[in-house]
Amino acid sequence: MVRTSVLMLIGFLVFASTDAPAAPPAAGAAKSIEDASKRLENARSALTAAVQRIEQEPPRGADLDAALAAVEALKEALNAGASFETEDLEYAKSVLAARKQLRTDREYVDERRAKVHIHDYRRRIDSALAPLNERMSKLGQGDPGSKAMDEARAAVDALEKLTEEGRPLKSQDPKFSSYLTDVEATVARHRKTLDERWLQLSAQKQRGLLDASRKSLASALADLGKAWSDEKFTAADKATAALQKQLEEGKPLEVQDKAYRADADKARAEVTQARRQMDESVVQAGVSRVKVELEPAHEELRASAKALRVKRPTPEQLAEAKTAAFVGRKLVDKYEPQAARSQAIGQYLAEVKNTLVEVEVVLQVRTLDAARAEVMQALRNIEKRAATAEQFEEAKTALVVLEKTLETVHVKNPAISPAAADARQLLRDGRATMERRRYEVDLQQQRVKVDEARKNAAALVIQIQKETPSPAQLQEAENAVKQIGAVLEVGAPFVKKDRDYALYAKETKERMADLGERINRRKIVLAAADARVQLASRLTTTKEKLEAAKGISSTDGDVETASKSVDEVMQMFEANAALERQDAGYAASAERARAEWLKLVEALEFAKQARALRRLTGEALGVASKASEAAASSTDLRKKKELYASALEKLTACQDEGARMVKENASLATVDVLVGGTPTQPQEVMAQCAQKAEALQAPQKRADVELRFQDGQRKAYDSAKSLLSKGRKSEALSQLNDCIAEGRILENRYPDFKEQKFDIGGASMSMLELIQVCAKERKALQPAP
Repeated sequence: MVRTSVLMLIGFLVFASTDAPAAPPAAGAAKSIEDASKRLENARSALTAAVQRIEQEPPRGADLDAALAAVEALKEALNAGASFETEDLEYAKSVLAARKQLRTDREYVDERRAKVHIHDYRRRIDSALAPLNERMSKLGQGDPGSKAMDEARAAVDALEKLTEEGRPLKSQDPKFSSYLTDVEATVARHRKTLDERWLQLSAQKQRGLLDASRKSLASALADLGKAWSDEKFTAADKATAALQKQLEEGKPLEVQDKAYRADADKARAEVTQARRQMDESVVQAGVSRVKVELEPAHEELRASAKALRVKRPTPEQLAEAKTAAFVGRKLVDKYEPQAARSQAIGQYLAEVKNTLVEVEVVLQVRTLDAARAEVMQALRNIEKRAATAEQFEEAKTALVVLEKTLETVHVKNPAISPAAADARQLLRDGRATMERRRYEVDLQQQRVKVDEARKNAAALVIQIQKETPSPAQLQEAENAVKQIGAVLEVGAPFVKKDRDYALYAKETKERMADLGERINRRKIVLAAADARVQLASRLTTTKEKLEAAKGISSTDGDVETASKSVDEVMQMFEANAALERQDAGYAASAERARAEWLKLVEALEFAKQARALRRLTGEALGVASKASEAAASSTDLRKKKELYASALEKLTACQDEGARMVKENASLATVDVLVGGTPTQPQEVMAQCAQKAEALQAPQKRADVELRFQDGQRKAYDSAKSLLSKGRKSEALSQLNDCIAEGRILENRYPDFKEQKFDIGGASMSMLELIQVCAKERKALQPAP
């Protein structure tokens, strides 16, 4: 039994490995078999519930999404417990059942999702098919118009595109496959109907145009048959050509529409008959009719040809020949169609053409010679050294005129061919000459521009060397040097084409670098001179401020101002550090100034110490004197005590700190300290501070004793009296005890003041006397033994 279970388990594991290869445990792998089993059961239950919800028709999109999520959740639960499948048989059985459920439900969910997609797609097709059917039903009623035809064709194209997009869904649903096949057949039927309807409408339209052309030809032939005239013949010829054009345009319709083909055959026969009738009309009219209009022009041509045979015809003769040739050409073109229909007219017209061509050839040769002369003169002008842009434009225009003239001549005529060949060669040579001279002139002008830029820059650089230039002049010189580079950049193409210019450009760039270096050197020299002036000025100002700080009456503000001035000198050294490396003169000045600055730093430090000494001695003595005077005149014991304490503190600092500073720096002993407006030596001031401090000891101590007496003993006595007046004897007794205690403390701490009289509510009493009073009153309040 055990062996069978083991075999089943091995078979299950093999099946599981082929169905879904095991993957490494995911980050959310189960921690135990119980956890994996619980998760698996929850996922299976959720999938079962989700599948039940999508069984309704039609399923909701949210339910389909939830079912797909439940499938994924079951798959994740299986993966999370994959490591326990070989450890527990019951869990392995649950996994086997879960995998079967996963496969079955996943296929069902995919199928339901596909059906919903097919259902939505079918609705889209139906929404496009219904209006198309309605539109197609209206096309067969009367003339729908080109707009309705185009809209119907666009609707058919859109529906066909929908069916092509839905073909991949045929394999998923047989019913949808059959439905889509029917729709495709409907699309093909509608497209065929559109093509037939379009052919029908096109044939009707073309038939109408053909009928109109046939009627026009019949009318023109009828007019020509009544009486001959050139106008009537021309009208009939144009009507014939118009009908022939309509036949050519409707040729594709003949293959598809038999009725139209029959009408076209009739029209084609009418064209043939019309041409035959026009030929007969030309023969009947004869050559004499043509000579009536053409012979005077022919005579003028013969006269012009004779006049042109001389070596140098006059301008009037040339003008008359041009007019005669123009008139003759127009008349020949007019009777050309009749010449094709009558041999006699054709022979006569050939004679006129020969004379006309003779005159035209002579005129064209002379016109060509004149155009060549203009080109040659224009080319000679641009060969000059100082050719202008206008002369180049004249040469360009002359070449264009010669080219256009060549297009109008009979180049195949033997009389013109040599002149035409020379003109073509002149065109090629002239264009090459123009291109060469344009390059040479452009190169020459480029060199002139570079020379001008160089001269301008050199002049400005020389100018800033001779005088003290302003910043604007320096900037102008720099811009002038930059302008050389800009001009060279414009002529960059010449560097590759002309070796001499390349060498010239190279030399110009070197010149640019030299000019730029000269400007930079000049700027350095100017900056160094300016820096020297500023440094000297700043040192002078600093010395003045330092002298003020060293004065006997200097303030902290004077010392601070001098200190800032010294710092500013240092900042100037730092700001111009690069200038020291660039200019030796400034470097030497800066070195000397730095030595002076170091002396100023030392003097500043001594001034700070002197100022501190004066503040701690002379000024402290003055402040202490004022505080002691205020204390002596003050009636407020507490304020009096504070003033005496402050005065003593200042005086003590005067002695101690003053002595320390003089000890640390013996030079301070020579500093004058202002006391009461009189310069005094520091040692004397410190002695005065000691004397003043000793003199203040007694009044300071008296003030302290009196304040303690008033705040302690007297306060307790006054409180007791107040409590007794209110009948609060026990509390008054406590205050009297405090009065006696405070009095004893004062008596012991200050024995020198135990007989000292103090003011008590208008009376004068010592601390011993007040003790006796408090003891007496306390005795009266104490109960009898």
